[in-house]
Amino acid sequence: MIVALMAVAATTAFAGNSPALKSILKAKTYADAASLLQSNLSQLANDQEKAAAYNKLVELAMVKVQHENATIATNQAVKQMGNGKEEPVDSIGLYTSLINALDAAVECEKYDQKPDAKGKIKPKFHENNSKRIYEHRGILANAGITCYQNNDAKNAYKYFAKYVDMHSEPLFAEEEAKAQADRKAKGIAEDPDNTAQFAYLAAYYAYQNKDIDACNKYCELAMKDEKWAKEARNLKLTVVQESLKTREDSINYTRSLESQLAATPDDENLFGTLVSMYNGLKMNAEMDALFNKKLQSDPNNFIVWAVRGQNAMLDQKLDEAVEYFKKALSTQPENAQILTYLGACQLDRASAAANRAAGKTGRVPEAAMAQIRPIYEEALGYLQKAKELDPKKEKANWGYPLYRCCYQLYGDEDPRTKAAEADTH
Repeated sequence: MIVALMAVAATTAFAGNSPALKSILKAKTYADAASLLQSNLSQLANDQEKAAAYNKLVELAMVKVQHENATIATNQAVKQMGNGKEEPVDSIGLYTSLINALDAAVECEKYDQKPDAKGKIKPKFHENNSKRIYEHRGILANAGITCYQNNDAKNAYKYFAKYVDMHSEPLFAEEEAKAQADRKAKGIAEDPDNTAQFAYLAAYYAYQNKDIDACNKYCELAMKDEKWAKEARNLKLTVVQESLKTREDSINYTRSLESQLAATPDDENLFGTLVSMYNGLKMNAEMDALFNKKLQSDPNNFIVWAVRGQNAMLDQKLDEAVEYFKKALSTQPENAQILTYLGACQLDRASAAANRAAGKTGRVPEAAMAQIRPIYEEALGYLQKAKELDPKKEKANWGYPLYRCCYQLYGDEDPRTKAAEADTH
């Protein structure tokens, strides 16, 4: 009996690969191996066989990666030498194969790090997969940039996200550590891999693709870098604002903004977002208090004067609106929207003065018009400047107030009025 048991144990210990693994290892193409692995995964004998099967996928995917990379290198040499013929490069095949290799390597790592029958962890494929895939990570960045240039939001997100994820994947921890140590030794403080920038782009395209969870994930990663923290925070604020459903949601969000602004008082976008929330929720007392505090440190703050001007204009407090808009304009003299608002307010002031002067007669006395005309002319100057800065009316609709100004100053038959009328369409 003892001899029989020993024989069985020996057979188990020294058994070869299972039929399922043998069929996968014999596959000649990635597609064949992937299909066999998918249909036979449960038939593989243990975690070590599963690791070997996924490693086979890595090897087959890397054949394509290496072939296309070799073609690129040859083409570069041909171009430098000035003779020979460049060969076509299958860029899509290159990008797809690298992602296939990356995904298979991550799955391989999952099983490769599990203990064997004796309870020991002896990774067989970790080192090779880590090195051979990590060194090609730049391909994913280039793929994302290509899709970005082609306005391909879906694939731009895929490649940028994969690139960023590689830098936090345990499989590549040693390679990441080596790269960071090398940068430190060379005195390189910046992020040469542009991980934060690509994290922001991944977040942006996730937002475009309406994947809010992914957007927030990559925003958080980008915010860890000082260069991209502001852009990532702005994007995250946009996402949060769009998710607000009730007034209670908005109030809670506003309180969160207040806390964030207290921690980073110089963040103008955060300040502007809080102002927008106060304005929308009609929290006028809180907004005035915020403005007064801001003006103590920044008397010419554009947001304060622009928002105060808009609110005064809506309340038909035209004298105040003009005063506030002029202060905003002193900070941003080429802001087409403020120029348009200022021109429109001056136009309305002049029109109101003309109506008062005309009274029941319907005609403005010459003496009164002599005092009113400069206000019309000032309005016209602002509106013409807005037109010059924003000819396609992408930022401000200056067309109709400009026409009204010309009508009042020159009459309806004047060529200048006719030209302005054409701009109203």
